[in-house]
Amino acid sequence: MKLAKIELSRDDIHKRLGGGIPYGSIILIEGEEATGKSVVAQRLTYGFLQNAHSVTYISTQLTTLEFVKQMMSLNYNINKKLLNGVLLYIPVYPLISDNLQRDNFLRKIMETREFYEKDVIVYDSLSSLIINDVSEVKVNDLVAFFKRIAAMNKIIIYTVNPKELPGSILTMLRTAATIVMKTEIYTFGGNIKNILKIEKYNLAKGPYQKTMVFRVEPKLGIAVEISSIA
Repeated sequence: MKLAKIELSRDDIHKRLGGGIPYGSIILIEGEEATGKSVVAQRLTYGFLQNAHSVTYISTQLTTLEFVKQMMSLNYNINKKLLNGVLLYIPVYPLISDNLQRDNFLRKIMETREFYEKDVIVYDSLSSLIINDVSEVKVNDLVAFFKRIAAMNKIIIYTVNPKELPGSILTMLRTAATIVMKTEIYTFGGNIKNILKIEKYNLAKGPYQKTMVFRVEPKLGIAVEISSIA
């Protein structure tokens, strides 16, 4: 199975993730609020874009302008990709902030064909998107749908806050994923550290690092600390 490259000259995350992401992958990035899961999704997105892959990014958190500013702050310049259509950004934040009815979102996710015309589809965050429309039957349908999309050599990424969903739903989303990443924070020597743990990586084409300690640097993006090799 071929790899979708995510290589950037400024970091070696692609090496730490086995040289790239296998086509057909379903990636779960799980973490509580402010642990870095969105930044990881944004780094992957930029890596895909810089290696000639197209991306749909659905966000429950940021307007289009806020997303552009966030990416620029990390020196992930996506303006041209937005303008030429290689990146399709869908903000659903206004719908959520206005507290409009969201109980049809799961069905809309599966029926909006435009989302799936790109190589990579990112949901940030899926848990916020489906929190008011969640049931085992509906999520089972969604997972089956994601698997059909991934089988067409697409890559699906969804971020999840475990506090927003019941345990049974989390188990379904974890089981469906071929790659499970978890973000955490901890304090070491008075400094707050971000950790990315790879808990599952099916179809890996090369060795990958199971634990990475990283920090988020303005104008640099994600910087993986050397100490994380241990």
